[in-house]
Amino acid sequence: MNNCPNCAAELIPGAKFCHRCGDKVVEKTKACPACQQSNPLASVFCHHCGFHFEGKQRPAGAYVPHFPLDFDPETITEQVKAMFFRSLRGRVEEEHDPHKYGDYVERFYQSKFREVYAVRARQIAEEAMAKWERFGTEALPEIDIKIGVAFEGLLDYFIIQFCPDLNGILLPETILKYERVLPGETDTWRMIQDFLDMEHEEEIFYFNFIAMPQEYMANACKQYLMAQGREKVYFICDLSLKGNCKEGFAMTDRAIYWRAPFDKPRQVAYTDIREILKGKDWLTINGHFFTANASLNLKLYKLLKKMRGWRPAAMPV
Repeated sequence: MNNCPNCAAELIPGAKFCHRCGDKVVEKTKACPACQQSNPLASVFCHHCGFHFEGKQRPAGAYVPHFPLDFDPETITEQVKAMFFRSLRGRVEEEHDPHKYGDYVERFYQSKFREVYAVRARQIAEEAMAKWERFGTEALPEIDIKIGVAFEGLLDYFIIQFCPDLNGILLPETILKYERVLPGETDTWRMIQDFLDMEHEEEIFYFNFIAMPQEYMANACKQYLMAQGREKVYFICDLSLKGNCKEGFAMTDRAIYWRAPFDKPRQVAYTDIREILKGKDWLTINGHFFTANASLNLKLYKLLKKMRGWRPAAMPV
């Protein structure tokens, strides 16, 4: 890895400017003619768009990897390290403050996570190389999945454990234990509690439906909570301005139900979640608008991504 000639900070591979002092970096890179992004000089494929620098084209319909690697044993670990920073930028832009990306990178180099990641990057690279050598291009989808899962877990660990002061929203550490959780292998209600950390939220949650004012229960059931007879309701969250539960959201063992102001009621089963997007102050779940508050929006976003396709063990297949 190169060092900045001005402040001696270690540089991210492919960086044009030092993340610490901003000095322009002259590094052995080449620009991709397709997307104009910089790549290490030895790259065969562009790390950003997959362009083949030697002029070879992927066969029509061929799988285009999300994490394009050269599969050069000498450089693959450095490639994986560089791709992690691309994923870190995406995570910061998606979930936190894009203007603080440089602070997250600096925290990476200042913290012990840097040592943790050096070990994991080597392991990820070795696993990817072994798959490539055995199965060739047929292994690309599986390699993508494994790198994606590994990066997701590493990003959660780094951001939650080492960057709480940068995040703006306090994310509970209990999220970390669900890195590799699979449907049917954990307590769904326990996971929901661990992700949403409702004790530290300002919104009103109802768990005891017998003690809940019956008028509020009736309002929630009439307005948006259309649960089936055998469906287990975990909680109801009141988001109405008048505190009467006419707007809010609820989660059960099978689905999320909600109603936003001036919108009609929505429901999405966990098995049917196709797309979850996060805006600045809202989410869209399968294209449907949802908002609670900034903290709940972020934690629910992370929870529903984890529960995409979720089929509790009690549900018939």
